[in-house]
Amino acid sequence: MKEHDPRLDEIDCAAARRDLSLLVDLECDDACRSRLEHHLAGCPACRELFLSERRLKAKLSRSCCEKAPSGLRERLMVEIRRTTVTTTDADGHTVVRHTTTVERREES
Repeated sequence: MKEHDPRLDEIDCAAARRDLSLLVDLECDDACRSRLEHHLAGCPACRELFLSERRLKAKLSRSCCEKAPSGLRERLMVEIRRTTVTTTDADGHTVVRHTTTVERREES
């Protein structure tokens, strides 16, 4: 007998539609992707919505070809490299935050 695969647990249309953008953007984990693909295989309405979102994303990607100004790009990269670590003491109340910016190394 084949073992049950929890990634294929049934989801309803509301749950599928809530997560469709994750699938369109390739941002869901394997379990989420499997559940959505399983739902889409049996639900023409959700499958059409997924295909519409995918077509829209492709059209937007072709239409938007401007690049961000270098100053903005550099500020965004600094924010991306900034790391915030949050810890909680054993009492569960004290939270300590440290913010560290990783400096960009110039290639030699």
